[in-house]
Amino acid sequence: MYNIGFVLFDNKDEQKYIDTLKSTQLDVHPINKNEAAETIGNYDGIVINEQHIQNIGMICELIILLKKNHNTFIWVISERNNKMNHIVYLQLGADGIIDNECDPEESKLLMINAFNRYNRERLIADEQVGKVPSVQTLQLRPCNFSVLLNGEEINLTKLEFKTIEFLQTKQGVAVSYEDIYKNVWENDGNDKQYRVSNLIFHLRQKIEKDAAHPQYIKTVRSKGYKLTS
Repeated sequence: MYNIGFVLFDNKDEQKYIDTLKSTQLDVHPINKNEAAETIGNYDGIVINEQHIQNIGMICELIILLKKNHNTFIWVISERNNKMNHIVYLQLGADGIIDNECDPEESKLLMINAFNRYNRERLIADEQVGKVPSVQTLQLRPCNFSVLLNGEEINLTKLEFKTIEFLQTKQGVAVSYEDIYKNVWENDGNDKQYRVSNLIFHLRQKIEKDAAHPQYIKTVRSKGYKLTS
């Protein structure tokens, strides 16, 4: 159910206009122009009935005020022959003009479709905000010391492959320079940090889109490296 604020500048034939818009999906509430500005947040849309051509000034002021404070849909019911008025209303931000000779069912569907589309777009936008770009999974190929990334096979040296293979066994966990060195070189040599850092540098050049901002092999300060999931 969508709430509609129906603005009339006098109460003449008020109920007749409101009844034409009421439906199972639209709940229409009669309000004056002051109430429209004060309570706009309570409504999904505002309908302004022009009634008389001399009301154009007040309608323009109301559209400007409503658009300034909120993003609610605004439609104006206007005489078919007031074409210049229609252009002015639309230029000020009205979402549409409802011809006073328009079939009521057509008017209701126009509003309901606009609300439904807006809600769908908002839902999609909210879902997109919550999404985090995923990192493609690296697939290791021990048979030829390569990895498969985004459908592309990348050849590695034996030491590079052993490094990423070991990091994958500890995926998401920081692994020290010393542990990497022991599992890759299988000895207890000197310059462990330098040799590991140099090997990681070359690995990143091959598998990272931007080696300066790696997605896969992250540096863990004062510790070593970890492979992200």
